[in-house]
Amino acid sequence: MTIPFAVADVWRRAIDVINQQPGLAGVHTQPGLLSASVNTNWRSWGEKIAVHVDEAPGGTIVRIRSQCAFPLQLFDWGKNKANVSRIRSGLEPPNKARA
Repeated sequence: MTIPFAVADVWRRAIDVINQQPGLAGVHTQPGLLSASVNTNWRSWGEKIAVHVDEAPGGTIVRIRSQCAFPLQLFDWGKNKANVSRIRSGLEPPNKARA
């Protein structure tokens, strides 16, 4: 997704949104990359979330990925899609979130 704001603003917002995720085990930051782990629960063996933030002409490009922490897990019961959707909606500009 492309967000029409400066990288630093999107980065701070991404940190806030990640920290609001339910069941969060920890957040690690590297330049341009936020990674987080979600604890095991009744629906999943946990997930690994990665948010890449890069500068682009006219804004910031954000790539969000969520995957099962346990490599042999066959079904995620919609957890990864929900993780990406929650982060995406938290990062969208206010006027786009309503549309």
